[in-house]
Amino acid sequence: MKDFNIPLLTAEDIDCRVQSVSKAKNGTVGAVLLLYKDARVDMRILDQVFGPGNWQRTHELINGNLFCTIEIWDDEKAAWVKKQDVGVESNTEKEKGQASDAFKRAGFNVGIGRELYSAPFTYVELNDGEWKVEKVQGRDVYRTYDQVIYIGTRKHTITHAELWWTGGVKYFKTDAFAGTIAGDFIVDTEHGDEANDYTEPHFTVGDKAYNWDAVPIVWLKYNEEELPLCYFIKDLIDDINWQTSVTADVLRDVAKFIYILKNYGGQDLGEFIKDLKEHMAIKVTTDGGVDKLQADLNIDAVMAFLDKQRRDVYDFAAAVDTKDPDLGNASGTAINFRYMDLSSDCDSLATELKDTFQRLKLFIDVYLQIAGKGDFSKETFDIVFNMDLPVNETDVIQNAVASESLLSKRTILQNHPWVTDADEEMERIDAEKKAAMEEYGEGLFGDALGAGKGQNGQSAPVNGGGADGDE
Repeated sequence: MKDFNIPLLTAEDIDCRVQSVSKAKNGTVGAVLLLYKDARVDMRILDQVFGPGNWQRTHELINGNLFCTIEIWDDEKAAWVKKQDVGVESNTEKEKGQASDAFKRAGFNVGIGRELYSAPFTYVELNDGEWKVEKVQGRDVYRTYDQVIYIGTRKHTITHAELWWTGGVKYFKTDAFAGTIAGDFIVDTEHGDEANDYTEPHFTVGDKAYNWDAVPIVWLKYNEEELPLCYFIKDLIDDINWQTSVTADVLRDVAKFIYILKNYGGQDLGEFIKDLKEHMAIKVTTDGGVDKLQADLNIDAVMAFLDKQRRDVYDFAAAVDTKDPDLGNASGTAINFRYMDLSSDCDSLATELKDTFQRLKLFIDVYLQIAGKGDFSKETFDIVFNMDLPVNETDVIQNAVASESLLSKRTILQNHPWVTDADEEMERIDAEKKAAMEEYGEGLFGDALGAGKGQNGQSAPVNGGGADGDE
């Protein structure tokens, strides 16, 4: 391997996102675009150039920083060629983002996407309708969405727009029947009335309308780019579906074959097929024969590719493969390790949700006061997300038993996998003790619960007397 011979990125390999939007002095609005490659591009090119089985990647912590090493097999040297680089944490998904960034940076060292370093400055002037302003806390917010309707069998798409401000909310829509063209909005007269210029209040209590001092819209972002999880794994899923479909087609063709005739003694192919069906035999001349040509499928390579893509889906989605046969027998530590990425993703989303609910409380407090439900503005609350994880019950129970001399019974019950409510369980224990006392009396209470048994299984004295009852 003299060089890697890495191909240049294609247009489909390059993604772009808006780095900034600004308004020029002449009033035009433009966006600065940032060009970048996705980690899936690196994986595809590595598979394409070297083969899926001829490269691998590993991650390791060095001085608290996560490094990625890409190893490529060199047939000439009979050794692995290594390229390494460090990743940078993302603002929302630190561990996952750092691992992905380290992999992409190591890919740069291999030669994948180096042309992005010399990419020209990209500035795009935006037309009206290609940008919108979304402001919060008392200023205007615009919201748009599409509605699909059918008139007879014909499909129509109506675009709705909402203008939210401190004076209420006004609705607009595109309507072909009103003579508008695509992109033109008219007032939606189904909301509000003409006296109020078809403007609706934020809310009503009884017959009285009210508006908040701020726009009653709160936001929730899954990540900094505001992209759904499926965006990051869609290409991998498409690859799996495509390869599965192609493999299924080839497997159907395996049952088919083409006859290769050599020195066939018949007149035509129709006669050949007839003799084969009717007599299960054909006539050939000297040194003649029949061979079959069938589709060849390397099923092992296909399954290896699908397995790798499937594992990549779980890796990039920070998910857990619940069909892994080793998961059911894993120890508690191993289970926690497997769920670490998913737990981190859930923790980040939980933090965003808590902030969203706190912002929502401001509007709820005002509504409750006006509705006469009380003043809760000084009340605080906390949101607890129950993120249950599978556990090895045997390990947990054994640890609970071993901790009886160190921890209170309540603490042990709270961590027992069979107990959902520690207080309720303690009440049940007390009730069983009371029932035993009523049935057997105080003197035999210990024996009734099995607590008065000695090491040899014999009854131990309860009231301090001897085994025969003598003092």
